[in-house]
Amino acid sequence: MKKLPYILIIAGLLIGPAYWVYAKFYSGSPALSVPLSTLIPPAAGHWRSDEFALNAHMAPAGLVLTIQGTPPSVNPIEGYGVNRYSVTLSHEGETGKPLVFTLGKGKAEEGKLFFQEHLLLMQKVLPGRYRVEVSALPDSNLQIEKMQLSVQQHLHEPDSRIVTAGMLVFVLGILGWVMI
Repeated sequence: MKKLPYILIIAGLLIGPAYWVYAKFYSGSPALSVPLSTLIPPAAGHWRSDEFALNAHMAPAGLVLTIQGTPPSVNPIEGYGVNRYSVTLSHEGETGKPLVFTLGKGKAEEGKLFFQEHLLLMQKVLPGRYRVEVSALPDSNLQIEKMQLSVQQHLHEPDSRIVTAGMLVFVLGILGWVMI
């Protein structure tokens, strides 16, 4: 009887959080990688990709933006600032509504900052030519050195029913462990 709560706890962790992490970050496969470059003539804080093609068989597909930058001189009280950006996706010349995002927690290596932002999940992909434009909003102070867009194909969005069931099994295991 003492083993059952431990089995429920482990099963709940595997069914809930481990499944969510796998589906969100490790499912799918890379389809293509597109570098973004500054506009010509250079416009401060604006980047654009070359056109790239997406096909319907890639669905569901996700767009992930990787940013490498140099932090400004850091004031310990203010930190790196907010760093907000606007992203616009165009399909066959038709521009969509801008998506505003704030850079999340990045990692630092050798004086550089690296960020990876999951921008969009497309359940259905319209075949055709796409382009991405990124603009820094006025409150951004990160000096961007490199920006890359990755397209992941055949992604699996986590099913909330499975995650909820896993957490319920986990809670039952905890309750069983406390009661023994």
